[in-house]
Amino acid sequence: MDTKIFNDLTEELENMEQDTRSAEVWYALGGDLYNAGHIAEAETAFRQAINLDPGDAQAWCDLGATLFLQNKFDEAESAFKGSLEHNDEDSDVWYNLGCIYNVTDRLDDAGIAFRRATELNPENVDAWVNLGVVLSNAGDVEGAEKILRRSIEMRPEHFVGWLNLIALLYREGRSKEAGELHQKVLEIIPNFDDFADNIKEYVENIDDIN
Repeated sequence: MDTKIFNDLTEELENMEQDTRSAEVWYALGGDLYNAGHIAEAETAFRQAINLDPGDAQAWCDLGATLFLQNKFDEAESAFKGSLEHNDEDSDVWYNLGCIYNVTDRLDDAGIAFRRATELNPENVDAWVNLGVVLSNAGDVEGAEKILRRSIEMRPEHFVGWLNLIALLYREGRSKEAGELHQKVLEIIPNFDDFADNIKEYVENIDDIN
């Protein structure tokens, strides 16, 4: 914990006549700081909330989020696992663990975490999309395509599923299918290409080759 930040936040709470011995006070402060984009300060507040109430699974989860945003992946993993020790059925925690494993190239672990997130919350479209991406990166093209198509069926207006499926089809040399899918998504999300400049560039490169 950053001592200077902790002392500054303690003084701020005292000036606001807040109880600095309350885990709830520190947790609420961490949430306000996080929402305001003060990530390092939010980390300190969440750490103090946990010091005062080690069993608060949500505080562990939110601490993990602040650490992830600072690229402190090992610490973030530990924080999310700390959350699971108190509640191992939180879909968001498993999703966040999957994100850590994904960015650190631990694809098997990422697949397990994202799949667990979808089991706990079948409506978590982001978990389905990320599971599809992990399967694709791991070489399971059939599994990835199935999962990504499922994510699109669940939420057709969610462009990320379309983006990854189209990219997968192009990588597999299925240009015609990818092009047809591209046109279909434009009917559903007219500004899709505004979100997907990289797909447009990829399409242009493929067209040039063909």
